[in-house]
Amino acid sequence: MPIHHRPTHLTNNVEIAALAAPRPMLLVSDDSDWTKNCPRLEYPYIRKIYGWYGVQRDVENVHLPGEHHDFGPSKRQAVYRFFAKHLGLDTTGVVSGGLFDENDSAVFSIADLTVFNALHPRPPGAASGNEAVMDLLKW
Repeated sequence: MPIHHRPTHLTNNVEIAALAAPRPMLLVSDDSDWTKNCPRLEYPYIRKIYGWYGVQRDVENVHLPGEHHDFGPSKRQAVYRFFAKHLGLDTTGVVSGGLFDENDSAVFSIADLTVFNALHPRPPGAASGNEAVMDLLKW
């Protein structure tokens, strides 16, 4: 779907993703959003692009049917494995029973992750909310 359109161009997420070739890429998809098409449409297209560089082995798709758009445990596990493989990381001591141990990982509060607050207010005139952002895209 040509979802990125401006007066000067028309493209989509898969074409943007293919620009990463030939660097390793992991596509994580599920059945609850637009990524449901990834195994059937986007992944084969990107593999073809990677094939032009002779590195089809460096693009992977982990499809998780029945899951939702988030960065939940199964998606994080797939990303950890991908990073370990492509960055040559030693996983000794962090993998137990085939899973990466997240027990020592910190979970930040919403306040810690919030960019704009009383000390750092949103700039005057900045778009705020989906409607305001979409209004910027009208042409």
